[in-house]
Amino acid sequence: MTADTNGASTGSRQSDWGASRRSVLSSIGAVAGIGLFSGTGQAQTGAGLSGTGAVYVVTTGAGQSNGNGNGTEYLVLDGSGSVAFSTGGTADEAFQYAFDNVPDSGGAVIASADTFRFGEPATMGDNTTLTGQQGTRFVASQTGTGKDPAPSESQSNPLPAGHDLVRVRGDNVAVTDIELDANGTQLNNQAIQADQCDGVYIARNHTVNGFQMALSFTRCTGVTVEHNEVVNPNWYGITSRAAPTGSDRDLRQSSDVVIAGNRVVGVKFNNIAPYNVANFAVIGNVTVDGGHSLIACSPAQRGTIVGNVCQDLTEFAPDPGGEAGIEIEYKETHLRDEVAGTPKARSSDITISGNQVDSCPVGILARTVPADADNTDARSAERPYSFTITGNTVSNASAAGIRLRSGNAGVVATNTVRNAGTAVDIDEEFTADIEQGLNVTR
Repeated sequence: MTADTNGASTGSRQSDWGASRRSVLSSIGAVAGIGLFSGTGQAQTGAGLSGTGAVYVVTTGAGQSNGNGNGTEYLVLDGSGSVAFSTGGTADEAFQYAFDNVPDSGGAVIASADTFRFGEPATMGDNTTLTGQQGTRFVASQTGTGKDPAPSESQSNPLPAGHDLVRVRGDNVAVTDIELDANGTQLNNQAIQADQCDGVYIARNHTVNGFQMALSFTRCTGVTVEHNEVVNPNWYGITSRAAPTGSDRDLRQSSDVVIAGNRVVGVKFNNIAPYNVANFAVIGNVTVDGGHSLIACSPAQRGTIVGNVCQDLTEFAPDPGGEAGIEIEYKETHLRDEVAGTPKARSSDITISGNQVDSCPVGILARTVPADADNTDARSAERPYSFTITGNTVSNASAAGIRLRSGNAGVVATNTVRNAGTAVDIDEEFTADIEQGLNVTR
């Protein structure tokens, strides 16, 4: 690998990457409404995107064999269009160089419309935007194999394990417009994983071909995950859990979270899982084909789950009471020691409204799942409370449209339940102060 700190390059290098550089930067400039190149096609000195700070472009060498892992050269161009770094290794080296050289004042790293093969994660710091173009694709590598404690019928241990593609470890960071490909790896990885950050924006990305958790955030404040498409991850789609499970990051608390307008399909456990989250909104998502509850907060406080579409749940290793389109839960195995026994261990002040739930065994569910299934006392002591379930439409729920296995101080009203085994199923032994009214059964 080589780094050119003076921006110098040979004539042969100019002929190899000059056209690619002009194409990439010209298209970026056109989108931003600025001219990065003069009429002669030469990079203008100091050209950049207004308001973004420093700009680096990561691309592949023109004429190289892109995407096969052999002979591909990855280049980092600075704001003037000169080669600042090049490598014949893996793409993470180039992106890491760009991330490391973004100044404290902030900047953008732009990935060209190419396939980038990673050998390990690339880690972003403070005040950095990573964005792709139509056709930008990051591909992970297999790092070994592992045992999935809960393989599906279509899986056979050991499963291929991989690495994260993008790690976010700074404040005021954005990742947008990239296809993230797990390359068949199923364990110990995320497409994007943010940890201990304040201000995270993840938007318009597309994840495919695996990942244990596709889009993950832990110990973060001010998180927005919107308009992403997540297809066929292994365990979770969008979640506040982290792989590997049981790690120092897993099940750590986050707050001020918005998950909006995403499409998440084909998941073994939960499609969208804000666990240990406070002050959150899950709005306008489409969740299809899951194995555990399609949207589950377990536990969570002060949140809304509004206007989502939840469809086609086929239960996988269900917890007591069945799985649901939408779930409010206390689950003892989702708690770290610092949360257990505190108000943060229980779900409270949750509003579930205006959702469409179709073809799930249970439409909407509130429950308590202790580590010891015989500990029925926990269903009274640790039940969700102060929740509102109103204005939802539940169709084709074979077990129950709305089921409260445990709960306190809840409202269940103005919902429409069609073609359900039981319209509203409330366990009176483990619930208290549940108001009902104007629910319609068809």
